[in-house]
Amino acid sequence: MSKGLVSAAALIAIALACLTVTRKLERERRLLAKLRRRRAIEGVGLDEFTEDERDAARSLGAAGVIEIQGKRCFIRPVELGTFRRKRLRLMVMGGFGALLLAILVAMVILRR
Repeated sequence: MSKGLVSAAALIAIALACLTVTRKLERERRLLAKLRRRRAIEGVGLDEFTEDERDAARSLGAAGVIEIQGKRCFIRPVELGTFRRKRLRLMVMGGFGALLLAILVAMVILRR
């Protein structure tokens, strides 16, 4: 297998990983915005969500940002600020790491 093909595959894998994480974070951001618009402190029914939104709700529930009781979903405002800071840190560090890895792969390609 040629080194160029391996390098190209590595760059494609980096791009796909970035897209996957970005898509997940965007779904969570949209769900939180939807919950805030609907005043989810009183609760929103899970049956009003699409399958993607339910998946994002489960993810946010595991993170402690929302609480799912029965068939209702509630925002936990106390944890929301901490979650936003952690998510921003994750995005910045992940983007920086992907950039460094892409530069490293590009340098390997150009040296050969």
